Amino acid sequence: MPLSTQSQADDELYVFVATLDNARNLSNILRAIAFKDHAIFSATPNGLKVTVEDSKCMQANAFIQAEIFQEFTIREDLVGFQVNLTVLLDCLNIFGGTTVTGVSTTLRMCYRGYGYPLTLFLEEGGVVTVVYIWELWKCSL
Repeated sequence: MPLSTQSQADDELYVFVATLDNARNLSNILRAIAFKDHAIFSATPNGLKVTVEDSKCMQANAFIQAEIFQEFTIREDLVGFQVNLTVLLDCLNIFGGTTVTGVSTTLRMCYRGYGYPLTLFLEEGGVVTVVYIWELWKCSL
């Protein structure tokens, strides 16, 4: 289903929803901190923080302010989940990641809570791909 026609009732199922007109922007930020396979995502009303850590001795953080997203909805004070960053980056570039003038990949990222996958709706040129990325374990924030 195209992202623009997704039902508002569907949004009520999620504790976190974020939409970007160009998924490449998020992909570039995440690639800069992708020195390990897994990342912890922490969503607050202020934005989305992504943390990558190696043996508690090296850490990289990226913070994307809520205003950067076209839509940023969070139904709790803090929503946290951990996903495989390598898989997420591959999914964000599922349409090839090449730049075509006037065509970009739209992203809608949704999360229902612990026990549910991170759901990505990616749309480019009228083609919609839905990806489910299951979190490995509950992260403690």
